[in-house]
Amino acid sequence: MARYELPTTAELLELGAPRRQAVTVYAQASAGQYELARTTVKSAMDRAIRALRNGGGTHALETALHERTATVLADDGWRRLARSVAVFATPETAEMFVLPNSLENQLQVGDYFDVGQLVRAVAAPQDAYALTLSADGWNLWKATGSALVEEMDVAAEGIGDVTEATNRATVRGRIHARRLHGDEGTKTLLETYAKRVHEAVVKTIDADDPGAQRPLFLFAADPLLDIYRNIDRGWRELIVVSGNPDELTAAVIDARIRDELAEVNARRASRTVATIADGVAQGLVATDLVDIARAAVGGGVDTLVYDFTVDTKGTLDNETGELEYVEDGYDLLSRIAVWVLQTGGTVIPVRSAEIDSPMWNGSAVARLRYPLSR
Repeated sequence: MARYELPTTAELLELGAPRRQAVTVYAQASAGQYELARTTVKSAMDRAIRALRNGGGTHALETALHERTATVLADDGWRRLARSVAVFATPETAEMFVLPNSLENQLQVGDYFDVGQLVRAVAAPQDAYALTLSADGWNLWKATGSALVEEMDVAAEGIGDVTEATNRATVRGRIHARRLHGDEGTKTLLETYAKRVHEAVVKTIDADDPGAQRPLFLFAADPLLDIYRNIDRGWRELIVVSGNPDELTAAVIDARIRDELAEVNARRASRTVATIADGVAQGLVATDLVDIARAAVGGGVDTLVYDFTVDTKGTLDNETGELEYVEDGYDLLSRIAVWVLQTGGTVIPVRSAEIDSPMWNGSAVARLRYPLSR
């Protein structure tokens, strides 16, 4: 049952459709806190069942949801956790997503699943590269939105460490890698090593991401950190993380990337809003949610920036894009975001404080593909 890939936009639309006795659970769930994660989900499901019972739910409904809970808790997915889980259950069905994203614990019971955090997991860029570099060796890693960081295959024959890269027999073993002899000196040998590593890294990740959209995290200590940073100076964003890379596990690297990506995405989002503002004179900007919804359903939104912490409840007509604000509805902003994704647009979930632009209204702004007709 457990899924490790993110849902498609069509699946998000289906998850957001009305249904009776819908239970949504988000929970922080790491491999190191396996039992706590299961307890958190079980407790949330128990609270949901009590809420439905107090609302007039039948014994058959309670039994069915207890069965769904047992199915979820018995799933093999609990033995391969990342950072969070999302559970969507009704008396008839249950679905569980295992995610590398750090989500907030949440429970909702109602006539709709709350897909807000799942939409954010899909929409917020989580892809990045990482280079762990020391004189004793190096590795190139890749993080994605659906899996923990993994090592990449790199064509790098002969540059496994500084000794191989510089062909220096005078490097006296791995422990003494910095005790180099010869005319060039330690710095020159490290520069040669860093240049060869840099060439292999750039060749590999440029082939994988030719548009240089994903940042590269550099885990290294001086002097190699400073040497590599001076060599790079490229068009891909380089994020430096100082420290001893030889002691890092994949889980630690992944966690550091996810934490830093939040700031990277915030900076990029603020720049995007400033760029969107340039289209005001051409009628290619919408800031009113009614206009954004109508444009989204009609396929007219190119880019949507919205505050995922704003909870605006209502319903959205899938044919006309008309909004209705109702307390027992679903999260309108996440629903509109799914429509933008479904029609090939870009969605950028943010916290309002991250955006520094006079255009920003604290809720949502959209770049349109064409002006709205009135």
